[in-house]
Amino acid sequence: MKKTLLLNWMLVALVAFNFTACDNEPLEGQFVTAEEENPAEEGQFIATVAGASFTADIVGATYAPTANVISIRGIKSNGEVVLLTVANPEAGTFSLTATPATVNSGTYFPTNGDFYYSEGVNGGTGEMTITEFDQEAQTVTGTFSFLGVREQTDASGNPVLDGQGNPLYESSAISAGSFNTIPFEVDDTGGGGGDDPDPDPDPTDPEDSFFALFEGVEFEDMELVVNQYTVGAVDMLSVVATQANNATMRIDIPKNLGIGTHDFTVPISDGSNLIAIYNDGQGGENQTSESGSITITEYSEITGKLAATFNFEASNPFEDPAPEVFSITEGEFNVDFIPDSTGVENMFTADLDEVMFESTLLEVTEEFYSDEIDHIVITATNETDNRSMTLKFPKGIAVGSYEMSPEFVTGDEKVGIYTPEIGSGLIFSSNPGTLNITSYEISSGVLEGNFSFTAVDGGGVDPTIYEVTNGTFVITVQ
Repeated sequence: MKKTLLLNWMLVALVAFNFTACDNEPLEGQFVTAEEENPAEEGQFIATVAGASFTADIVGATYAPTANVISIRGIKSNGEVVLLTVANPEAGTFSLTATPATVNSGTYFPTNGDFYYSEGVNGGTGEMTITEFDQEAQTVTGTFSFLGVREQTDASGNPVLDGQGNPLYESSAISAGSFNTIPFEVDDTGGGGGDDPDPDPDPTDPEDSFFALFEGVEFEDMELVVNQYTVGAVDMLSVVATQANNATMRIDIPKNLGIGTHDFTVPISDGSNLIAIYNDGQGGENQTSESGSITITEYSEITGKLAATFNFEASNPFEDPAPEVFSITEGEFNVDFIPDSTGVENMFTADLDEVMFESTLLEVTEEFYSDEIDHIVITATNETDNRSMTLKFPKGIAVGSYEMSPEFVTGDEKVGIYTPEIGSGLIFSSNPGTLNITSYEISSGVLEGNFSFTAVDGGGVDPTIYEVTNGTFVITVQ
């Protein structure tokens, strides 16, 4: 059963690794508790990070009343992010020391490398004081400081180990932090262990979702986060689902992977590889994918739509001799990593007999076919040469791959048409052809796809055969 989820969105330019509990190394730096005075101006989020001034260019917060959790974030234009999360917010002082028993935490994302996290088991600590939590005005004010820790890595992104094979850790102090009258959004769609309000949602529902079975038991997530980051020249997406007990399931996906089925082949990643990770949230080691695959069914850079199914076998690659293997099955998710995408300018391109078909007019219309079926009609016209290329398919089409037909019989067909001379009466239609709908974001109406077809005269008058290839389109359906 799919779960309705609490969403937190972060855009960061770094590698986002989970932490594991190992023997602690001494951490340098001195932790400073939350400041009593608040020097931040109204709407401002400031701090001192590793001795340097941090003033956020973008500030915001999200409050989930169902889970009673608030997340407050400050983002600099260079990609640095400070994120604070506490449960049961009200005027008072809260520990930011992250433990398996609480969602309270402080996280610092630098412009490169892993994030620093106030994980208590590895030496992290922190404190935040909320001086005002105004639910009527939807603003929050307070101060904070925390010490974040992360694993040390070498130039290849692999953990640096001590003589006993345990990871070494480094720290960063975030001190003198304050935020003043930060507006927060209320997200009342979150989970938090309650009944599922939509146990059988429509498959075209744009609301984000995540589902998986861990050893045959449902992974009941309360939070779903989509991170964007860059490692070297590789743009990445990271989908992270977290349970109430802090157990996490994470999938890192290169943006250039594309629609199709792809194998998990790398048990240890430098952040730029396709990999799946499970962590029990109780101080255990990361269990990474030693086998399995992901099938991406929908992906769009324009709308941010990403849908996929997955399964994998996970184990600790550092465990010797024989690691325990965990099974994750029936995985699927549907997320939007650009949450506020809107309509776009219509676009249509194609090659005709290996030469670009240049259009001067592009029209997207709807055509009535029957009481149950309306057609979307995309017509690209070259007014100079008096020729056109057209695609017709049902408005209710779903993401997927379809064989094209030369004509409509039931109305469910997908038809491509090339007209070499408008008004001549000669129409060359698809026989055969393929239409791929790669993304259809219902909320914005943005529909994307690609196509190719062989165009022939169905009446048999003209024996000419035209090859239409490399066809792509992006349209907004009203």
